[in-house]
Amino acid sequence: MVYTDEVRKKLDAILKAFEKYIDGQSYFDIVYSKKIGYVWILADYPGDAGAVVLDTPAKMLDRLFNEVINDVVNADENKTHIPNALTLSEWEENEVRRRIAALLEPLTEDKDCYLQFLDRYLKVYQENNGHIGEPDEI
Repeated sequence: MVYTDEVRKKLDAILKAFEKYIDGQSYFDIVYSKKIGYVWILADYPGDAGAVVLDTPAKMLDRLFNEVINDVVNADENKTHIPNALTLSEWEENEVRRRIAALLEPLTEDKDCYLQFLDRYLKVYQENNGHIGEPDEI
């Protein structure tokens, strides 16, 4: 995958901001391949699911935001989750925003743009009962 310099710079910055979060996960990883670019893969069972190519900042943030949502929903301290609920409780949405804002804090460029993307992302998530579909562009 050939990225423009601008897209590659943004993807690298997002990965750097989320580096500790990604490293702390046992479930997934994001790797770089010279042939296909950045790829999200399952770390526990790599052969069980296809790899997802992350060729735009929106696609990378979509995957990362979804992982943070899953972490919050399944967190031990989450006392608000209703089993089989398809939307986030107020506490869950606030916690997702807090965690993602903290992860994006080191970014100097594009941070505000990514936080606006988060606002749109959560709105669509809530309106579509936990489904996003193809993320909009940043």
